[in-house]
Amino acid sequence: MFENVDEQLRDFVADPEFPHREAARQAIAFRGAGDVAALLAVYDDPHPCGMTEIIFAMAGTARPWLNWVPMPSEAIVNVANEVGRRRAEGEELTIEGLALSAAEPPSAVAACQRIAGPIDVEIAEFPEPDIRTPLRRGRYAAWRYDGERPLPTVPEPSAAAVTVLREVAGEPWPSPISGYLKAEPLGGFPVAELIGLLTHAPAAPATPRWEYLAKSTPAYWYRLLQPWVCLGILHHAGDEPWATSTRREVLVDLALGAEDWIADAALFALVTAAYREPAQRTEARELVRLRLDAATAAPRVVTIEESLARLMLITPGCTGEDRSRALAALARIERENEPEPEPKKTRKRRFWQRGD
Repeated sequence: MFENVDEQLRDFVADPEFPHREAARQAIAFRGAGDVAALLAVYDDPHPCGMTEIIFAMAGTARPWLNWVPMPSEAIVNVANEVGRRRAEGEELTIEGLALSAAEPPSAVAACQRIAGPIDVEIAEFPEPDIRTPLRRGRYAAWRYDGERPLPTVPEPSAAAVTVLREVAGEPWPSPISGYLKAEPLGGFPVAELIGLLTHAPAAPATPRWEYLAKSTPAYWYRLLQPWVCLGILHHAGDEPWATSTRREVLVDLALGAEDWIADAALFALVTAAYREPAQRTEARELVRLRLDAATAAPRVVTIEESLARLMLITPGCTGEDRSRALAALARIERENEPEPEPKKTRKRRFWQRGD
């Protein structure tokens, strides 16, 4: 959406007639050091208007969660993308089943089955902490387990809800603030339909963007649509006071539910609400930190850990300790994902070669 963002921001700061020079300075500071306090200062400009929202979007350009949803990293998603890519190239590829060494998020499994077909997924183990166990059990849940098999808790959504989702979620958001506004039409649907969109995820829109991505990463649609739905939940029964509202209860329950993409999608919506409403910032920060702490403490791979860490870094009120925890998690994940070094090739020493 924006070209030469840093240069444009510097031009704003240098223009003595520009009324939001301080907001532009804060945007530059955020893009440099990544301190969320600077980003929050942009949104909390004392003279908010459409221009400050543009500067906020510029500050978050090409930043995870501020401009795009982190890519999924699960093994089963890699399989789904490979199957989708090869089928898009014309190959007739059939898969009857898959075996996973350990359980992965149910949304990742569902995405694979949407792309590859109704395949059987065999799971070798559910290492502790069990991915099926919510951090806190609430009234609303997206998934239930029948043994190893995740099942949606609600029926499929209506065709009308699917249509609106495709209209709303066809593109990434320029910023969470504009995403919140665009997601408003989803808020008119019942909670069960909104949760149904999360678990009975419909196919991607028939647009050039998604036709292109179908050739490389078709699973990304299923990752992207869930934060859009959660932004829509923020609009559900909007006249209810936040503290006792259905929309808050749904999002908090989903955020602390079973380990899944839906958890960080719900947290993202709560973080978005926290930008808009200062009174909600403490709770949003505490919930993101709670989920991140659970991920970093787990003695196994938590595939949403990286996305949670990146979300922590853009959460209003993120403390220095929160930031250190998130950066440490990201550094560890980067080390773990580094390719194994190739063994050095040593030249064989000939028997006549003189020693040192």
